[in-house]
Amino acid sequence: MNAAMLQGILRSTEFKHGLEEISCYLASIMQERPIVYLLAKCLRSRGYKFELEKGRCDLFVNEKRLEFKFNYDRAAVGLKKELAVHGNNLKKMWKAIQNKKLSKGWRVMPGIFKDVCVKQPHIFVWVVCSRDLSKVPPADLERICRSREQCKFNKLHPHGTDLTFLTVIDSFLDKLQKERPCDVLKDEIATKGDFPSVYHFRICDFSAKS
Repeated sequence: MNAAMLQGILRSTEFKHGLEEISCYLASIMQERPIVYLLAKCLRSRGYKFELEKGRCDLFVNEKRLEFKFNYDRAAVGLKKELAVHGNNLKKMWKAIQNKKLSKGWRVMPGIFKDVCVKQPHIFVWVVCSRDLSKVPPADLERICRSREQCKFNKLHPHGTDLTFLTVIDSFLDKLQKERPCDVLKDEIATKGDFPSVYHFRICDFSAKS
């Protein structure tokens, strides 16, 4: 398993159809685990041998450890602030958290740093989802995860036209590569479902740089 092979599965009709379904019936929760399980289903149909959550690793495929992280596009707002403070010294940031001088809270940076630099997987997949909830009836917004925050974010950053959040995401990945060099493949899957969404994938493959 490498980044190119994983990307091939993400581009398959099976995965795209499954993601379209997830975007609808699991709209009320964060979708990290469901996406991992969907990938596992696709792996099984292709004859791969794998294990889920082996040794606290999200997915173990052909001796390769894969970690996943899921965020909505609005998380880039907080991440931008974190980068301004800690971006030039990620190790110092992590040490401060370990010494309980800094709280993880709802921060984005510590979780990603842990997955990439502490757990040190062979492949890390970051999924960033953008959504257009503008045509969702107000009564239905309550069943959608973090819909209020999403609507506020989209007023300043219209879905589909303002992609500055990806610049923040990629900026953080650039800094992480100084800690752990990797090859990064970028991809995206658009879904229509109950409302338009785009799932942006950043696949970081550390195997070739080991």
